[in-house]
Amino acid sequence: MPCSDCFNRRDFLARSALAAAALVVLDACGDGQIGPPLHASGGGDPNIPIGGPITVRLADFAALATVGKVVDIGHERAVVRTGDTTFVGLSRICTHEQCDTDVVNNRFQCPCHGSIFAADGSVVRGPDTGASITPLRQLNVAFDSAAGTLTVA
Repeated sequence: MPCSDCFNRRDFLARSALAAAALVVLDACGDGQIGPPLHASGGGDPNIPIGGPITVRLADFAALATVGKVVDIGHERAVVRTGDTTFVGLSRICTHEQCDTDVVNNRFQCPCHGSIFAADGSVVRGPDTGASITPLRQLNVAFDSAAGTLTVA
């Protein structure tokens, strides 16, 4: 008796091979975990961006001319100008579950669980889960006025 919704052995093997290939591709695209990205700075603090220091030109970030303005400089880092020649560097990694925060309305907002941090990195509101969290990590900043650059750890 023929089956209108059935498939033969050849179709079964072909579909199985496609499914196996898809799993191999998906496995290569991630770390196998579901959740926020994994941050590791050589086995140290997961709230510190990975990689070494980065150097940016002030001319590339016009908003850095404004004192008190939070500026996302990429690489999980943000900078706030605090004076004519002084700057504060902040990690954009949320201290709850290490999600990358977004800079919105001159503060940091975590898209994972709703935490909000002020421009200085202090906690405005903790995560929706009710867990307590610590402020964002401050990063060392070196200003080279002659070159017009900032190096952020």
